[in-house]
Amino acid sequence: MVIAIDFDGTIGDANKLKSAWIQENLGLVIPSWQCSYTECEPIVGAEVHKPMGDSVYGREGTLRAEEVAGALDALRLLSKMATLHVVTARPESRIPFAREWLELNSALDCIEAFHSSVGSTKDAICAEIGASVLIDDDVRHLTESENPGLTRILLQDGRVDRPDHGPEVVFCNSWEKILEQIDKIS
Repeated sequence: MVIAIDFDGTIGDANKLKSAWIQENLGLVIPSWQCSYTECEPIVGAEVHKPMGDSVYGREGTLRAEEVAGALDALRLLSKMATLHVVTARPESRIPFAREWLELNSALDCIEAFHSSVGSTKDAICAEIGASVLIDDDVRHLTESENPGLTRILLQDGRVDRPDHGPEVVFCNSWEKILEQIDKIS
């Protein structure tokens, strides 16, 4: 089994950093699960999203991120049963920061390869690497799929209500729930 996993908001908790940045700079309280690009950009606006992204996705911001609860243990467990690829919307120039974060957290050896979806789509990358599962915190990467064999899992850590993005997107609010879903398909 090949599993594609987003990094920001899925492994490293960039969304918690965004939530804090928004509160500090804009005075708005937005839960971290609502800080994916698709949900956050309409709230804060494109002109604000870019400097926030520069702060969060640069080396310093990346290394400051905590893990999404349970992500590191899940990576270690999943790497014993599947080949894991990080498939991220980060440009190639910012992938080394994610790689460094994983190394500092003793999980780099869990990852087979890193892929940037800039200039492509996560769906196309999943097809290229033969992924059967894509885990992401941003629903736009999951609903635009033309890959019928791909299980698409939306992780919005801590979200209480259940969003409806159609039957093709499986919603999970924790890594524990993701592991349950993967157990069902493996």
